[in-house]
Amino acid sequence: MQSDRLDLLRGLIETRQWDHAWAEFQRLQSEGPCSARLLWLGSLAAFWRRELFHARQLAEVALGARTAAEPHLVLGEIRFHLGMITRELGDTYVALEQFQLFLQELPILYPELAMGEGKAYYYLALTQRQRRDLDGSAESYQRAIACCRRDGLPSLLCMCLHNLAWIHCIKGSAPEARACLEEAASLLATRELRVHHTLGEAYLALVEGDLFAAADRCERIFRQSGPGDRATAEEQSQAAWIAGMVALEQGNLVSASQLAEIALNFGTEAKESRLMNDAGSLRRLILTRKQAGA
Repeated sequence: MQSDRLDLLRGLIETRQWDHAWAEFQRLQSEGPCSARLLWLGSLAAFWRRELFHARQLAEVALGARTAAEPHLVLGEIRFHLGMITRELGDTYVALEQFQLFLQELPILYPELAMGEGKAYYYLALTQRQRRDLDGSAESYQRAIACCRRDGLPSLLCMCLHNLAWIHCIKGSAPEARACLEEAASLLATRELRVHHTLGEAYLALVEGDLFAAADRCERIFRQSGPGDRATAEEQSQAAWIAGMVALEQGNLVSASQLAEIALNFGTEAKESRLMNDAGSLRRLILTRKQAGA
């Protein structure tokens, strides 16, 4: 009977009925005892309700509550989920640990989750990027890309190629970045992927010194204002940062300062520390340039 109710709970989660799922979890939890699978499902419901601290607490309890009677599959699902939660919370140490353990255990303990290997490498790469480990992140993206090609996951492949191109741009490796973008160009199935591709092209143009092309692509993103087309806060922050870097290269410090503030405001709205840090770095570069010219 409880197995049927757990299947019902999972069905509510898979159909995105988060509030109903949470209510059903609470009913099952009150009846006790709580299995690791039930706690994991409750954590999933809390995660999608954006109650991240509660989701983490349930996932950690689920990890400790798993018994030998429960399949290894449950362990893999909990590990991956805990990595997702802690990455979003900024606890990159735990996120890194969980994604690495998931990948180490995958072929031995839960090969049924093999289709999640590329996704795990993708999120591992994101975590390493948060920790400013560019080389480690690039390596993980390469592994994710290999998995996506093997498993036929075009959207995830495109995301990995875009993010790897961005890292190559940070490192000043323009030919490698261009190769990633060229492969990604045939995979742009959604508005989000198209915008991210334009951002990648803008950053690559900046690295290559084609300031006109970089500014033009940023302007394309700013002009998106129709229903369903408006760029997100994250996208606008990135576009403003690139445009600000272009203005700085052109010696237009007033425009660069304005764009740095726009990048910071959108980065704050997006609640992305990486974006806020990039905007802050641009502001410091502008101040240094001003002081040098004083």
